[in-house]
Amino acid sequence: MSLLAAIRRRQPGRPLWRIAAWQAMQATAWLLLLAFYRGRCWGVRNIPAEGPVLFAANHQSFIDPVLLGFGASRRHFFSLGRASLYDQPWSAFMGRLTNSIPVEQGAGDVKAMKRCIEVLKQDQALMLFPEGARTPDGEVQTFETGTMLIVKRAKPAVIPVALDGPWDIWPRHRKWPRLTGRVGVMYGEPIPAETLTAMEPGAAMALIRQRVVEQREKITTMLR
Repeated sequence: MSLLAAIRRRQPGRPLWRIAAWQAMQATAWLLLLAFYRGRCWGVRNIPAEGPVLFAANHQSFIDPVLLGFGASRRHFFSLGRASLYDQPWSAFMGRLTNSIPVEQGAGDVKAMKRCIEVLKQDQALMLFPEGARTPDGEVQTFETGTMLIVKRAKPAVIPVALDGPWDIWPRHRKWPRLTGRVGVMYGEPIPAETLTAMEPGAAMALIRQRVVEQREKITTMLR
């Protein structure tokens, strides 16, 4: 496979300038995470190089999407973002540049759900936080079953992703992040969509959550 083909595979069907912009932002974030938080990542080889991929991660802090992208340079993911961020031209531009899908908070957003399914059917990668909100206490909360609707419709490989450290750096009750600390991200082995859809939604999400919890415990040990 040529280098150009490998680069295009990071965001199938997207223009090269968009791919280059994402790569530049990812490289900048990589340097900042290394400089301030000695960021580390594990399991990069578990990320499929092609086909629909759903990253299912625990949610600790505002910096979680940046940390998740730390080691995922070969799969540029879409993610959900507050629709209010699109009220201003600059934030709307950045939202589009980072593949953010606007979602109305506080109620089920059918349009956003359809868009998530659509991008996966285009063989893209998508990042979701099944907890629905940042953890209030640092622990991994219950994974909501709404994610399973997307899995059933789009049939992506599901990657359990564990994040550890962002809660200590920027918990939800803190206005600004600390400038020191340790952060890590671990990408688990992909779970085939067929495995999950054969289970009850609650059991399927419990399985993903359990993988995330186990991976997070490993990160905590390795960051000491």
